[in-house]
Amino acid sequence: MRKTKLVFILLLFSFVLIGCQNNNLNLSDDVTSIEVYEWDSEELVATIDDKGFIEELVKDLDNARTHSTANVDWAMPDYKLLFKHNSEVLYEIGYCKDEQNFGNGAVGRYWESDKLYEVSTKLTVE
Repeated sequence: MRKTKLVFILLLFSFVLIGCQNNNLNLSDDVTSIEVYEWDSEELVATIDDKGFIEELVKDLDNARTHSTANVDWAMPDYKLLFKHNSEVLYEIGYCKDEQNFGNGAVGRYWESDKLYEVSTKLTVE
């Protein structure tokens, strides 16, 4: 009986931990490059193909806490980033040159639609 309780508690704890993991990006393919575009003009600024940098950034974004920016009045990001696998666009996100701090615990540079990611990694194009 005691072993059964212990197994049940361990299983429950495992499910709680699995449920707490963030999977923000859910990319099905490896990112082979990140194209950086000016937000306003959509002019290509740079292409990042450093595999180590890309893997670390994807991991950080995927596991990051996010905060709503739905009720925040702020300027749009400086850059639009396209995460690509060869020529296929897998993911699009905004990037701010300056770290954003909205005072509600949200501090970061990466923005998507109405949420700010708690990631402050600078791009190598700056």
